[in-house]
Amino acid sequence: MSGWKKPETVFQHLLREEDAIGLDARDLIREASAAKAKAYLAMGGGFSCWYPTKLRSQRINPHMRGDFLGEVSEAARASGLRLIARVDLSKGRPEWIERDPDWFVRGPDGAPSLVWEMPATCPTGPFWQEEAFGIVGEMMKTYRPDGLFFNYLYVPRCYCARCASGVRAATGADVPEPGTRSPAYEQWRRAFLAGFFGRLGAHARSFRPDVTLIPYHHVRDGWDAPAMAAVSDVVSSQISNPVVVNPVDPQPQWAHWAAEEAMLARGLKPDAAPLLVQTASGFFASRQTAMPPHRMLRNMAEANAFGASVMVAVSGRLGGDDPRAVPAIRAFGELATATAPWLEGAQSVAKIAVLRSQATLDYGPDNGRLAGRADGWGHVGEARGLYSALMRLRYPADILPAEALGRDTLGRYAAVIAPAVSCLSDEIAGRLDDYVASGGALIATGDFGACSEIGQRRERPVCAALPALPGEVRPLAGAYFEADRRSLSERLGGAPHLGAEGRLWMPKLGQEGWTAGLRVVGPFRNNAPEFAMVRGPGTDPGLLERRHLMGQAIWLPWLPGAAFGLYGVDDHALVLADVLEPILGPPPIRTDAPAAVSFSLTRNPKGWLLHIFNDSSVQGRPVTSSVPLAGFDVAVDCPASGARDVVSGEPFPIAHETGRCNLRLERLETYRCIALVNDRQA
Repeated sequence: MSGWKKPETVFQHLLREEDAIGLDARDLIREASAAKAKAYLAMGGGFSCWYPTKLRSQRINPHMRGDFLGEVSEAARASGLRLIARVDLSKGRPEWIERDPDWFVRGPDGAPSLVWEMPATCPTGPFWQEEAFGIVGEMMKTYRPDGLFFNYLYVPRCYCARCASGVRAATGADVPEPGTRSPAYEQWRRAFLAGFFGRLGAHARSFRPDVTLIPYHHVRDGWDAPAMAAVSDVVSSQISNPVVVNPVDPQPQWAHWAAEEAMLARGLKPDAAPLLVQTASGFFASRQTAMPPHRMLRNMAEANAFGASVMVAVSGRLGGDDPRAVPAIRAFGELATATAPWLEGAQSVAKIAVLRSQATLDYGPDNGRLAGRADGWGHVGEARGLYSALMRLRYPADILPAEALGRDTLGRYAAVIAPAVSCLSDEIAGRLDDYVASGGALIATGDFGACSEIGQRRERPVCAALPALPGEVRPLAGAYFEADRRSLSERLGGAPHLGAEGRLWMPKLGQEGWTAGLRVVGPFRNNAPEFAMVRGPGTDPGLLERRHLMGQAIWLPWLPGAAFGLYGVDDHALVLADVLEPILGPPPIRTDAPAAVSFSLTRNPKGWLLHIFNDSSVQGRPVTSSVPLAGFDVAVDCPASGARDVVSGEPFPIAHETGRCNLRLERLETYRCIALVNDRQA
């Protein structure tokens, strides 16, 4: 395979067809080189073709003169940049519908399905099965690019006679009606896509065996992530985090999106740096409006901290219609160049893993939306909220794809958190049981293990370590949890209870050695000040614990992560801290920095790399502009004797003691990156 082993910056001009007028490819490469890019993604083939194709399945850009792809390939290689060609097989031109009607997706009424006013191409038809191979072959034979980037690659739902027949033969059922989901159909389209791309990739490799294959879809609709990783060289995802989100699949305003995508990709393909796409557009649907520089730089810096390559995608020319993102792009180039030696061979120091379950996302309450439920209470909201709580507590954590867990993977962690993983296969449950039996700690929340991996309700528990099923659901609004653990009450400043929100599942417990705590008091319907008393006794447990062979299982049958993510209630994070500290000890990073500061810590052959991020914003607004923070101390558990600011190269003053180093930041803008080393001169 020819995927990148270490992070590299990639630059892409998302050129409009009219940009070809008077265009000099060498200018584009100079802009990419100024951004410190190591590779360039060039407009290539598909419905907008940027070279003189001989194929009727592509339309040559009418504004192009000469051979853009050939010219930019030559300029990139002369400058030492790897050349990746962009291919988009997802759509065609409207005028092709009448000429080649069997190329395109049909809706239930037989009409062509449109994407951005262009007809979507049918996966079972001649365009995918014949023309796509011609396009890839022509590009590979003529230009031999270092890589191919397949944009917007997915299997759309098609009701043509050919698709209907194939789906019925494979699943025994019709193509599902719009707005409905079928596990059998989803499995068919995922297998179809992975099989198709495997064949297409093999075709590309017949021209150049070391070509890098990068499939991409911004919401990975209909993807089997492990299967697609297996037929790809690089896992690619979007991290754009626009201020005005995608109206089709809106992503939340979440600071750690880049970290999440980097870690999920590393879980699927540990030996290849993922490629995370960061557009310079602040509005998803209004591409020519620039991303606020602080927001864009913070996103890219976090991707870099977690070992990902970043592809900066600029609509048009760099600094064209709206130049405000240019300073962030240049600053990131400096950061990526400076951190490259420190990221080589870097490993996470996390002792906590947070599971992301594709099965639960697909067949649980999120209903297949990558962004999660709109109200924030599903598996995605719970996972992101728990990760945010861990960052607030200063515990480093890894996010792992549940479907790609190896038995050896879990053994690296002292605690594994399963955030409302309601859809769980027997195989993954068995791996979790083995982990606990060997001495690990499993911390589950919400309706853990309620269903099979395709959403079918279970009649008996699937996990031996956690042998109970979620029972009836009760609302928690107006209720409290008794802080019946002394340690938790102390964390709450002596308070005997904490507020509850969301829902609680009431499991029916047998005689399996459970210890119950955090019992629910209320809810109280009369919340008038004159009657707002908290009177027990508590009833249903909000925390359950039991030993399982050498390890332990802990169940919080409510959604503390989603509540923390939605409302930022520190009490819910303190419940997590009270569970984790007996397992892990105190967090390895301790600081008096405000909650708006987050940290990443990795180990590398030279020492440790500490990234510090400023997530502050004007109250009530998403992070768009920098609110500088000043004057806080940080203590890190590592035996470093010296430190250096990675970007400036200047020594950074620290005070060190046995097993710990202490540093002070006088001012934090968007981020700082500090190398902690054993040798003061490193």
